[in-house]
Amino acid sequence: MVVIEEVNIKPQKEIIMGLIHAGVDLVLTSHNKKDVPKEIINACEVKMCGSKNRYQNLYSLTCKNMEKYVSFDDSIWNVMSVYVKSKNRDKFYRDLVNLSPPPMQLISWAIATFPENSRLQVVSSMMNRLSKDYFYAIFAYSWDGGYRKIIPPQRKVNNPYPAIAVKLGFKADETYILKRLIREEPYANFVSSKLTAAECRLIGVTKKKRPTPKIRPRKKLEDFI
Repeated sequence: MVVIEEVNIKPQKEIIMGLIHAGVDLVLTSHNKKDVPKEIINACEVKMCGSKNRYQNLYSLTCKNMEKYVSFDDSIWNVMSVYVKSKNRDKFYRDLVNLSPPPMQLISWAIATFPENSRLQVVSSMMNRLSKDYFYAIFAYSWDGGYRKIIPPQRKVNNPYPAIAVKLGFKADETYILKRLIREEPYANFVSSKLTAAECRLIGVTKKKRPTPKIRPRKKLEDFI
């Protein structure tokens, strides 16, 4: 077998292609795929590093009831996927400690997926009272593992008050003054005259309709006879 390393750095394409066409048992390695000439890639079978867990395949042959555990990175979607499906809660807890994801993000995704889970309510109430490692422990065991469709948390709607406050002559952080003033009917009427109907609906002010002018009927010549 011939092994050629780092084919992405100035490879001798003619020599490599000659070995491939000669039927030599050849192994090429590269740090990335984009820097390797396409002629070489098209003539080879490409295998990405880490795409196959050989240790897990070895264990599955020796352990009859082994559960396949999917490792994950720091993506919240991958974390929640393992949280939902895996029954190996000890391994999940150790991965949480190593990755250290934000506790608030974990709670928001878990409650959106399991709104009926009473254990999550207890975990969320203890979030700011416990150390992060202990929080990861009780969070990992708040669900036993199984199947559930992951539901992302709903994002909060943008607060319309700062932009409207600036439009009415206030500062963006003086929305509390605007909320207090629109409780009074005279100022609410003033606000409704300055804002559009959509903006009035956002802050709960009734937009008064303009009175339609009365059109006098035009008299005809017969009316004067």
